[in-house]
Amino acid sequence: MENMSPKIQKIKSLEKALNLLELLSDSNELRITEISKNLNIGITTVYRMLSTLKYHGYVIQNKKTLKYHLGYKLFILGNRVQNTFDLLNIVIPFLQSLSKKTNEGINFSILEGRETVCLSKIESPEILRTDIKIGTKIPAHCTAVGKAILAFLPEEKLMMLYGNENDRLDTPTINSISSVMKLKECLKKIRKNGYAIDKEEYQIGIHCLGVPILNAKGISIAGISVTGPSSRFDLSNINKLKNTLMIISKDISDQLNR
Repeated sequence: MENMSPKIQKIKSLEKALNLLELLSDSNELRITEISKNLNIGITTVYRMLSTLKYHGYVIQNKKTLKYHLGYKLFILGNRVQNTFDLLNIVIPFLQSLSKKTNEGINFSILEGRETVCLSKIESPEILRTDIKIGTKIPAHCTAVGKAILAFLPEEKLMMLYGNENDRLDTPTINSISSVMKLKECLKKIRKNGYAIDKEEYQIGIHCLGVPILNAKGISIAGISVTGPSSRFDLSNINKLKNTLMIISKDISDQLNR
């Protein structure tokens, strides 16, 4: 009897791109020449694929080494599949509990280069609230969650991101940290306190309180934050909430590292 199973139709360019992503998943970082050699694809073709994948957030280029690694977009897509990431499964109930306690916006973010990427959020039920969409990228130095994550990175990782203390940083508001030197001074205090505050550093009228989520070695892998309008979420409310947020951070980290 004739085999009636349908013939698989392959798109060669797509197959090459998938092979490239799989190669990067098995490596920390690779140069274009290394990818070309491993996949037996011309350097020009590899460059075009990387440029497209980079534009859409599927790969990231390390500005210092010029090597490539997997990007945040794959993490976002993966989180749309039920029960695929233990971290989100652990974090979300805590975010929900925190939302009920505070009535403010709750965000879960990771670090991607010098930016934070929001992977999950719970909006405030209040009429006056902040609006941060999933996938939003914000400079880490002017957000509470970004600074909290940065403060608990290994020194070599921090140096790779902010090696030159004389570098100037973007200042979305007049309250933003303006230099790497000032950022590192701030991070020392955050490391000591265990939490970070953003007082209108990214957006005027918005306050934020952030804490890191740590792995078993005490290194940050993500962060959670509470965000609200400064008229309601003032420094008094932030001070009342900071211990609660640090306890939640520890509980999440403990569950993750069991």
